[in-house]
Amino acid sequence: MKPGSFVAQPTSRQNRARPSAPPASEREVRDDESSRNQHADDAELSELHVEPLTSPGGEWLTPVCAWLSLALPLGLALLRASAGAQWRGDMSLVRSVGMVPIGLEGALSSVLAQLMSLVPIGGRHLRTALVSAIALGIAGRVIYAIARRLLAAHGFTPRLTPSLALAASLMTTLAVTWQLEGTIGGGATVAAALGLGTLLVRPSRRTTDLRIWFGFGGLVALATAESHVAGAAVAVALVVQALVVGAIPPRRALLGLGAGFALVALIWVIPMLVRPFSDRAGVQLGIDFTAHAVAGLDSEAVKQGALAAWLSDVGLVSLAIAAFGAAVGILRQSTRWLVAPMLTLVAADALLPAVDGSVLAPDPLMPLRLMAIGAVAVLTALGVHAAVLFLSTARIPLARPAATLMGLFTFALVLMTSERATHIADRRAQLGAEVWTDHALGRLPYGSVLLVRSPAVAWRLWAARVVRGERPDILVVPTGMLDKGSVARELLSREPTLSPLLRDVAVSGVPGEFALSSLADVRPLYVELDPRWDTRLVDHLVPEPMWLAFAPTALGRSDRGASLEKGREAFSEVLQIAKNPKGRDEATLAMLEVRAKEQVLALAALNDKQSVASLVDDLKQIDPTDPLVARLEKQLETHRRRRLDVSHILPE
Repeated sequence: MKPGSFVAQPTSRQNRARPSAPPASEREVRDDESSRNQHADDAELSELHVEPLTSPGGEWLTPVCAWLSLALPLGLALLRASAGAQWRGDMSLVRSVGMVPIGLEGALSSVLAQLMSLVPIGGRHLRTALVSAIALGIAGRVIYAIARRLLAAHGFTPRLTPSLALAASLMTTLAVTWQLEGTIGGGATVAAALGLGTLLVRPSRRTTDLRIWFGFGGLVALATAESHVAGAAVAVALVVQALVVGAIPPRRALLGLGAGFALVALIWVIPMLVRPFSDRAGVQLGIDFTAHAVAGLDSEAVKQGALAAWLSDVGLVSLAIAAFGAAVGILRQSTRWLVAPMLTLVAADALLPAVDGSVLAPDPLMPLRLMAIGAVAVLTALGVHAAVLFLSTARIPLARPAATLMGLFTFALVLMTSERATHIADRRAQLGAEVWTDHALGRLPYGSVLLVRSPAVAWRLWAARVVRGERPDILVVPTGMLDKGSVARELLSREPTLSPLLRDVAVSGVPGEFALSSLADVRPLYVELDPRWDTRLVDHLVPEPMWLAFAPTALGRSDRGASLEKGREAFSEVLQIAKNPKGRDEATLAMLEVRAKEQVLALAALNDKQSVASLVDDLKQIDPTDPLVARLEKQLETHRRRRLDVSHILPE
C-alpha cells in the first residue's frame, strides 16, 4: 500500500475542477524562493528566545544538561559560600544590609539581599552570599542557553550540541574567577547574569508588541543599575549585534525600549535624590561615589583581565580553540548574530586592561571580566563543535576517534578548572577578617576615634557594626571620604573636636599636630600611618594591636615596649588563622602586612632598632622576599651606630 493511501482523500465536492492559475515563469519562481530564504535567514538572525528547559522533541539529554548547568555551579557555590566576613564584600554588605546608598550601583543586589535576610538560614554574611551563589547558578543556565543556540545554528546534533553547551557553562561557572565572586556577598555574579541574560532575550526586530520592547529596555536599565560597566558592555554588544546582522529595530520599537529604560532608571535614581532631604537620612556618600583601592603601604595587587584569568584557569590550548571558533562563527552567516556580541565582550575586556588594585577591594570591572570569560567559553565550545563535525565526516585515518577525544578533552578542561577552584575558592575556612576585627575593635577603650586612610578598613569596621552591632561607641573617621556627601557633617555633629582636623584635611590633605593632639586630649585616638605626615607626629605614635595609638604628647622609647609585645601577640594569632592551609586568606595577610609595615617604619623613624628587628621578623613570615625587609635588614647590619634611614623607603 502506498504511503499516500493513509492520507484522507477529499470528497467529490472537494475534487471538483477549479480554474488553475497560470504557470509562473522561472524568474518568478527564483524570486519567490529567494524571498522565502531571505525571510528565513532574517528570522534565524533576529529571533532570540529563551530556550525551554524541556526540548519539544522529547530528547532526554537536552533537559538533563540544562538542569545540570544550573544545579552544579549553584550547589558548589552553596557549599563554598562564606559564612563569615570577607574584606571584598564589606562595602556591598554596608550598602545592602545597612541600606546606605553608595553611588548609583548595586540596586538589584541590595533588594535581593534584603529579601534573603528574611530566610532563616545562617547569619547575615551567609544570607548575603547566597544571593551571589544563586546568581552564579542562573548565569550558568543562561550561558548554556546561549551556547546551545549558537551550536544549533552551526549544525544541530542531538548528543553533541547539549553536551558542549553544558561544558561551556561549567567551564565558566566552575572556574576560579566565577567561584570567587559567587561565594561572597556582593559578588559581581548578579551583574554578569543580568548582562548575559539581556543578550539572550533580545527581541526580534520584527516584534511589534511594544510591551516586549518596553520590558527589554527595563532589563537593560536594571543591568545598568546593578553595574554601570555591565550595562555599558551590554549596550555596546547589542549595538554591534544589530549592525552586524542588519537587525536594527524600527523607530517605534526604539521608543518603547527607551521608555522602559527611562522608567526603571527613574525608579532607581529618584529615591537616592530625595533621601538627603529626609529628617533621618543618615550619612550620604554622594551619587558619584565609587569604590576606592586601599591606600596602605605596598598593599597593591595587579588585577587580572578575562584572557589572563582564562589562561591561568584553563590554559592556552583552549584559548586557541576559542579563536578558531570565533573565526568559524564570524565567517558563517548563521552563527554571526551571536558570535559578534561574544567577541565584543572579549574586545571590551582587552581594551580595558587590568590595573593595579588590592586584594582587599573589589574590581569595578569584574562584571565585564566575568561576561568575557563566559564569551570565551562559548567560543571554545563552538570551535570544538566545528572540529568534531569536520572530523566525523572527514575521510582520513583515525578521524572519528580523534573527534571523540576532542569532545572528551572539553570535559577534561571542566574537571581541571573545577579542581583548581576547590583549593582556592573555598571560603568556609577563611576566618581571618573576623579574627582581625575582634583584635582591632575588642581591645580599644570606650569612645575611641579611629583615623583611617584605607577605605577597606573603614568598610570592615562599618560592616561589623551593621551585621553584629559591634562597638557603636567608636567613631570611624575615613580621611579619604571626608569630601564625600555628608560624611564630614555627620562626623562633626558627633564630635565637635574634629573641627581642626577636618579643616586641616580640607586645606592640605593631612592633619596637623595641633588637630591630632587636641583630639587625643578628648578621646583615645588611633591612626594609620600617613607617609605625608610631619616627622614630629611620629614621636606621638605608640604601636598597639592592629593600630598606632596617638598620644597627646611626645613619648619615649620605654613607653612603647609593653604595647609592642601585646601587638605582636595579636599579630601572631591573626597570622596563624590567615595562613590556614585549608583556606589561606590573602586579603587578611595583605592587611597584616600593611599594619606591620606601618609600625616598623614608625619605629625606624624613631631609631628603635630592637623593636624594628622584631617587626622585621614578623614581616618575613608573610613575605620573605619583600624589598622592605631586605632594606631594613641591611641597614640593621650596617647602621649599628647610625640612625636608620627611612627617607627612601616611605612612599611618596
